[in-house]
Amino acid sequence: MQAGMAVGAGRPIGDLRGDEHLILDGGLGVHPALDTEGARDRFGTLPPYIPRDHDDRLKTVVDAAKAGQSGIAILVGGSSTGKTRALWEAVRELPDNWQLWHPLSPTAPEAALAALPDIAPKTVVWLNEAQNYLAPDPMGEHVAAGLRELLHDPSRAPVLVLGTLWPEHWDTLTTRTTPDWHAGARDLLSGHKIDVPDAFPRVALAALDATDDADPRLVQAVQHAKGAQITQYLAGVPYLIDRYQAARGATLALIRAAMDARRLGAGPHIPLDWLADAAPGYLTDTEYHMLDGDWLSKTLAYVITPCNGIPGILTAVTTSRPRNQRTSRWPAASSVLADRRAPSQQGPRYLLADYLDQHGRRHRAEKIPPIDFWSAASTHAHPADLATLARAAWARGLYRDATQLHKRATTHGDSSAASTLVYHLHTLHPADHRPAAWAAAHVALDNPYAVIRLLVELREAGAHEQIRVLAERAAAQVALDDSRGVARLLVELREAGAHEQIRVLAERAAVQVALDDPAAVAEILEGLQVVVAGEQIAALLARGPAAHVALDDPAAVAEMLEGLQVVAAKEQITALLARDPAANVLCHNPRPLGRLLEALHEAGAQEQVTVLAERAATDVLLDDPGDVARLLDGLWEVGAQEQVTVLAERAAAGVLLGDPGDVTRLLAELHEVGAQEQATLLAERDAARDALNESYAVAEILNELQQGQTWEQIAALLDRDPAAHVVLTDLYAVALLLEELQEFGAQAQVAALIEGTAADEVVDDVRAVVRLLEGLRQGGAQDHATALPERAASCLFFGATYTVGNILDRLREAGLQEQVAALLDWNPAAQVVLEHPHAVARLLDWLREGGMHEQVAALLDRNPGAQVALGHPQAVTKLLNALQGAGAHEQCTVLTERLPAAGQFDLFIDLGGNRQEFRFGREPDGMAAPSWTWDDLE
Repeated sequence: MQAGMAVGAGRPIGDLRGDEHLILDGGLGVHPALDTEGARDRFGTLPPYIPRDHDDRLKTVVDAAKAGQSGIAILVGGSSTGKTRALWEAVRELPDNWQLWHPLSPTAPEAALAALPDIAPKTVVWLNEAQNYLAPDPMGEHVAAGLRELLHDPSRAPVLVLGTLWPEHWDTLTTRTTPDWHAGARDLLSGHKIDVPDAFPRVALAALDATDDADPRLVQAVQHAKGAQITQYLAGVPYLIDRYQAARGATLALIRAAMDARRLGAGPHIPLDWLADAAPGYLTDTEYHMLDGDWLSKTLAYVITPCNGIPGILTAVTTSRPRNQRTSRWPAASSVLADRRAPSQQGPRYLLADYLDQHGRRHRAEKIPPIDFWSAASTHAHPADLATLARAAWARGLYRDATQLHKRATTHGDSSAASTLVYHLHTLHPADHRPAAWAAAHVALDNPYAVIRLLVELREAGAHEQIRVLAERAAAQVALDDSRGVARLLVELREAGAHEQIRVLAERAAVQVALDDPAAVAEILEGLQVVVAGEQIAALLARGPAAHVALDDPAAVAEMLEGLQVVAAKEQITALLARDPAANVLCHNPRPLGRLLEALHEAGAQEQVTVLAERAATDVLLDDPGDVARLLDGLWEVGAQEQVTVLAERAAAGVLLGDPGDVTRLLAELHEVGAQEQATLLAERDAARDALNESYAVAEILNELQQGQTWEQIAALLDRDPAAHVVLTDLYAVALLLEELQEFGAQAQVAALIEGTAADEVVDDVRAVVRLLEGLRQGGAQDHATALPERAASCLFFGATYTVGNILDRLREAGLQEQVAALLDWNPAAQVVLEHPHAVARLLDWLREGGMHEQVAALLDRNPGAQVALGHPQAVTKLLNALQGAGAHEQCTVLTERLPAAGQFDLFIDLGGNRQEFRFGREPDGMAAPSWTWDDLE
């Protein structure tokens, strides 16, 4: 379905406002609050909402959507901090003609992918616990791509994408890794994070305490919540923790199995059969022999018991179909997807309380579940979770369990699991081709890229017969909806020597590719050209793709022209040009017009280049300076000098001054095309922006003006005396501005800014201290550079380990020994947070190199090897080297032994040099696994 045909998905906002049950845990995911003194009868299921700072930032995004601008906001905070409630309070203020879409069934990513094409304007896309949509491989990346496309589609604006994430999930989705599992999610999320604090500010608490008719639940929370964690108290967190800590025997075992399932990759709905089969493995021998035949029912009775209206540790998941719907909300799925979700609809499933889920991730992060857990996972886990669980097992050295899970995942249609299965077992048993045969026969054919990866692994393994089997299956059955993947599969089949299969796949693609999808046609044509499939190219061209492209879409026309040019399809190019795309495409969005100009130029359609250039120069919107810069470049490249001048004049006078980086790019492009006067005018407008109270903004503007070499405008901005206007509370921004002022020799303003930093402001940003110290030293303000560390030491919480070391290093370089001593008097080694191994390593090295032996001893006494997080192998290696350099060999051993349970088994092997000992992996108890083969798998 094309974007312009979106028919709408979701439920009217007004319906949700009228029924609290639709927004609670069973609906949008807002946690119900505990009940006390009949508060629910008087005030409703939810207590009155208390806004905090993050609500203002969220409101900005929502208000922009009301005004017609699509946007995305992701609230990031711990469990039960009020993220989902904050989203709902913002959304409920939308007009009644908005609707909210919350994709859930059959699984979160499947539901999202199925209905994304139906999203209409004025829709909120609700992604509570967004990791459930964006993390699954490979569907999560498809969801991210679909959401990015939705947000950038003007025909469906405005839409509003709102989500929640825990900090650890945010890190997983936005941190670049090798391989880069979540590149698409990172592009979607970056720049849209809104942090939600754990605690409430004192002002809000005081206001609550002073209200006579306050909701008794809020009053009780203010009086009893630890650390001002109001929302956690209201969500029943103390009750849940008490119940968890009081659990014993099989009950505790079942809870821990649920925690481990979630943290190692299971979806939120955990099959009871999995937990029941896994729990005995957590028991001691004595506990196990004391089990009676009724242990499971007793355990369930304990874990599902609610209190004061708060759900218990586990909550049963309803399996009934949605009610009062004219059509099913479960989208149709392919047979492969139906097979993958079938087990999830058999037997009861349970949801682990959100806070205990997070508690388990933190407190069981270095626990390896017992064998029973993995065996039960292979049998009962949802098929969509098998590959993720397999990766978790392999990362902990449980090679046999991981392989069993990968085998099951392959059977259930996980296309990525098949290539991993072949790779791992070829490494262990190079002569055994049975895993290759299994993978070739069972791999799902819905993803051509997965087929390509498997073909590559089969070639590496020398599995020629299995290549033939897979090539025949893929050529006849692979899904054709991903045209780029199909084109690359054609090339891979050529590498495999599968010439007959190339012919079969090429014929299918040529006949079935959608002619109204120009990108697909272009990609298939390119693939056919690479494999020299001349007959199939002719067959595709005979279908007349040039007659089907939508003339109002400049990107589509450009893609079609480019594809036709690749195969020198002169007749089709002529047919497309005869439809006069230059006169018919929409010219509001400058982004694709430069590409179309180039395509028309390459096709020799100079008259159409002229027509399009004239329309583009006068008609494009000027709301994105970066896109305008791209169009200017396109006009310049095709020689449309008059239109360059027209657009340059329009842009200089009227372009929206948005992102400073985009303005800088436009300034540079104006200089590049010789539009010096227009560059000067734009620079003057930019310099006159009313931003003198914001240090960072002034620094950015000065920087972009410098890059554009607009010296008069720089002088004009400096004449406005920004140093006298900026707010000095953001010391990092002040440091950036100080550097820019020094760059231009604005000595009077440098002096004024330096003097301003001497005020008695709280210095609580260690990163800013480092940057500002450098600026003060370069500015010759030695007295201020001397005083700053002393002020910082009195205000800082020594949490930023890396920056504390950096400050010490800068002071030592500057010869400020008194300030070094003053900072050391605060004993930073005893206060820094021992979380990031790279930061601890740098601090330890700095202390050693500076001869600060007492501080080295104080830091080592805190045993950092037992405390640092283990998520990044390179950082862990650096800390190990630092510990060895400090002679802390026992801590090196402690740190190394922690690695397997933290999912760093490969690093454990590399550091220990014991790869042969653990050739077949490791058992959960730490012993080397005995030899095993394909025959040992079920």
